[in-house]
Amino acid sequence: MAIKDDVKKLLSGSVDDKLETIEIRTTERLASLLGVAIVPESLEYIIFDVTNKRFNRIGQEGMQSYSQEGLSMAFPDSDFSEYRREIDEFKDKEKGLLGPRKGKVRFL
Repeated sequence: MAIKDDVKKLLSGSVDDKLETIEIRTTERLASLLGVAIVPESLEYIIFDVTNKRFNRIGQEGMQSYSQEGLSMAFPDSDFSEYRREIDEFKDKEKGLLGPRKGKVRFL
């Protein structure tokens, strides 16, 4: 799907179009961060959370903060920053850096 079509959907599409576009792009981004082709089921909650946040922020993309009539909102630099620990743990596990390992210890 072309980027131009996705942007049009986000600006003037139906709620379903917007959610679908955001979900697809969020899934692609998370898969890229994880270094996998398919996001594992155990991490799909991240897709749900980030999709929800991005949907609620439509029209305020690129803003660091927003303030109007006493209402103030601040946006993180990355939608995935609060999930960095889970992403790093998954990547370490895939590399075999987590879990039981066999080795030798020598005391001198």
